[in-house]
Amino acid sequence: MRRVVEGAPGPTAVRVLVVEDDPAIADAVVYALGKDGMTATLAPTLAAARPRLGECDIVVLDLTLTDGSGFSLLGEISRLGRAPRVLVLTSRDEEVDCVAALEAGADDYVTKPFSPRALVARLRAILRRPTAPATAAPTGHDGLLVDRSARRVTYQGTDVSLTKLEFDLLAALADAPGRVLTRDQLVERVWGGSYALTPRTVDSHFKGLRRKLDGAGAPEGLVETVRGVGFRLREGA
Repeated sequence: MRRVVEGAPGPTAVRVLVVEDDPAIADAVVYALGKDGMTATLAPTLAAARPRLGECDIVVLDLTLTDGSGFSLLGEISRLGRAPRVLVLTSRDEEVDCVAALEAGADDYVTKPFSPRALVARLRAILRRPTAPATAAPTGHDGLLVDRSARRVTYQGTDVSLTKLEFDLLAALADAPGRVLTRDQLVERVWGGSYALTPRTVDSHFKGLRRKLDGAGAPEGLVETVRGVGFRLREGA
């Protein structure tokens, strides 16, 4: 059953979809969101969540649900034209699960048990992260086309399916072809600089990005690692 809790009235209230099947945890999250002025909708299953994805600004997603894995919903969200942000909230605390969720498009990863106040702060931090303007013109580079308005990437006409974070990282490099961007600069541009990331996390997103570009026929080294510095989109690759 779907439940909606309204926060403080206002035209800019953040709409949150809480995908969680544990009633106690769901109630705690929904209460904290409402207290902060957000509008929370509860979906206890993947089936209940899917029709609501277009109605929210951000999703709080459990990975283990009664009708399947939250990873499947992450994949569906990453393919949406107007994709909501995603914070994974789960009892799965292995590093491999965290890295897999971030590579699949999650914006943040919080393990249970958790502080509701800290959870709300992380959601606010995610929403402060910059997004490309809808009117931004596509960027072309040696057969690579990065279309921000459609959030679409092609290489010589072949679609390259990227997660939200992979797209944002590539778009940041495409804005400055040939120029090296440090990991700190990329964190500032893509994550908003509000959240500490390990170099391994940033590198894991680039690993997935390169693999997908290679699969579309892009030349090796198009996205180049500059050892000890950062990354760049190589000119004339």
